[in-house]
Amino acid sequence: MEFRERTIILGVTGGIAIHKSIDLASQLVKSGASVHVVMTENATCLVQPLQFQVISRNPVLLNLFDTGTDWKPPHIDLADRADMLVIAPATANIIGKMANGIADDALSTVAVSVHCPILLAPAMNGHMYHNPFVQRNIDTLKTHGIHFIEPASGDLACGYEGTGRLNTVEAILQGASGILVAARPDTTSKVEADDLRGAHVLVTAGATREYIDPVRFITNRSSGKMGYAIAEAAAQRGAEVRLISGTATVPAPIGIKVQHVETTLEMHDAVLQVFNETDIVIMAGAPADYRPSEFTPYKIKKTAEILTLPLERNPDIAQTLGERKKNQTLVCFAAETNDILENAKKKLVSKNCDLIVANDILADGAGFEVDTNIVTLLDQDGTCEQLPRSSKRDVADAILTKVVSLRNSMK
Repeated sequence: MEFRERTIILGVTGGIAIHKSIDLASQLVKSGASVHVVMTENATCLVQPLQFQVISRNPVLLNLFDTGTDWKPPHIDLADRADMLVIAPATANIIGKMANGIADDALSTVAVSVHCPILLAPAMNGHMYHNPFVQRNIDTLKTHGIHFIEPASGDLACGYEGTGRLNTVEAILQGASGILVAARPDTTSKVEADDLRGAHVLVTAGATREYIDPVRFITNRSSGKMGYAIAEAAAQRGAEVRLISGTATVPAPIGIKVQHVETTLEMHDAVLQVFNETDIVIMAGAPADYRPSEFTPYKIKKTAEILTLPLERNPDIAQTLGERKKNQTLVCFAAETNDILENAKKKLVSKNCDLIVANDILADGAGFEVDTNIVTLLDQDGTCEQLPRSSKRDVADAILTKVVSLRNSMK
């Protein structure tokens, strides 16, 4: 992820989900970030500042009037050095202060002093989160460019069930990393910065679910990370991006139009609906090849020693697009466990793809659920380009650069 040698201010407020902030600080440090924690007074009632100090290896800022090692006030010094401010958990109180420019403690003062991206991860009672005044404050902050990791749904600490749980540490890290990448200067060359300007790019991502009964389903390990990285990279390079996503373990890229689907048939129909208006299609999703022949509308009880589950083939979305494409550029993935290149070359022909992205999902640092990938790019001209182990965002940019090259050669 995009944290090495970055200065991250982690704002911690007095929410019951504060225990996740400890893990978040630890993961940021492990990723190479310089982490500086700023706690509110209420936060110190739940967790001792010493815990964050030991984990972050930096002093914890508690008081607006603490003195630093030089003439500059500590909160201004931090604000000047920060690459990002992340507040997790973000209570209704800190959201309200920021939306109204109130700076009456260390964290709120840092929040109005930084000149870097800000990411808030709200956590509170569901009724509080949906309160119209809280929602107005959130909308105000979003209007002014503040990023949010939306809270999750489920059982809340207060005994209620609903929306308001702090999202996962992984989701916060993924969101923060994506924001840093987008804000990184000179991420791409001048040509790359605009090389997809005006192009309509369709990306699929994530795993589909094929339901057996109301409780059980068939799925796979796809996290959506690769597809989401491609969608984000394409948008940064000027494309109009549409993302069709199955189940994913990370939050969708900020500012990208997302259509969520569950089954392979739903993904198939969603893709075909917009295919004719698309210039580039990148099939990074992992639709299930088979689905149960029959859906049982009630939970199947445990009776027989052996349960036979008849399956039938799902439509092959990539092959359907390969048969229908005219001027579109079609990119497919070949996630393999053996005979990687041979199987990828067969898919390149059988699905009529312009580019195949092949990877060995058993290789260390490649495949599902991890943040890196090791891929080989194969095109119709027989070119075979193997990429080194890289972050999925860097792999995404390499794929898009190859796509641009292919499209330029066809002009």
